[in-house]
Amino acid sequence: MVNAQRIGDSSNGNQQIQTGGDVKAPFARGGGVAFGGDNHGIVVTSVPTSDEPRHTFDIVKKTRIPTPAALIGVVSGLITIAGFVTGAFSVKQLVDIFASGSGFDISAGVPTAYWWLIVSVFVIAISFIGWSFFRFLRRNVLRLPKHPFFRAWAGIKEEDGVTYPYSLRLAMRCPKCKNQKLRFQQVPETWVDFYDNNGKRTKRDVTKWMPMAVCPRNEEHSIRVDISGNDFDEALPR
Repeated sequence: MVNAQRIGDSSNGNQQIQTGGDVKAPFARGGGVAFGGDNHGIVVTSVPTSDEPRHTFDIVKKTRIPTPAALIGVVSGLITIAGFVTGAFSVKQLVDIFASGSGFDISAGVPTAYWWLIVSVFVIAISFIGWSFFRFLRRNVLRLPKHPFFRAWAGIKEEDGVTYPYSLRLAMRCPKCKNQKLRFQQVPETWVDFYDNNGKRTKRDVTKWMPMAVCPRNEEHSIRVDISGNDFDEALPR
């Protein structure tokens, strides 16, 4: 089979191929044909609707962060414990200072326990970020940025069964505007607007974000991305 169409840039991702003879492809076994290309074994799809079929997006570039997700979780947990222990000792020292009735001696400066308490709060905040990142990675789903300039993130399992963080750049041309590249990002789905006394909107709080492939020419052409429509939890050959 020659000149097979490459799914992603200009197709709808729903190609059916039939052949009565020999098939020549990068992989052909058991009656199935798998095509090589930019995806390198990774698939990201859209959410099919009554108006749109399921689309397959290209992954034009992927970068693995050489730190297993499990290690991120362990380190975050240890840092959290260390932060709470340090903070507890700092609070105890500050309570002892006030309980003694001496209070703060301005001439002596701020007590060391106070600075240790600030550091422990900062460390705990960082560890919580790491812990939430670990929980996201182990779900093996996709996360799009809130600005198309940045890349998407995912936790992808490799041959040895270990999940690693991956930075991904997705691509696809708008199926209705062939010369427009879609922008992959999170867009507001639901929000709450606040207005002043003159009826002018002063603030918008987004309550829910939606992953989309947005057409820069016409937002009505945008395609919703299925963050779990992938094979990230299957072994990815290195």
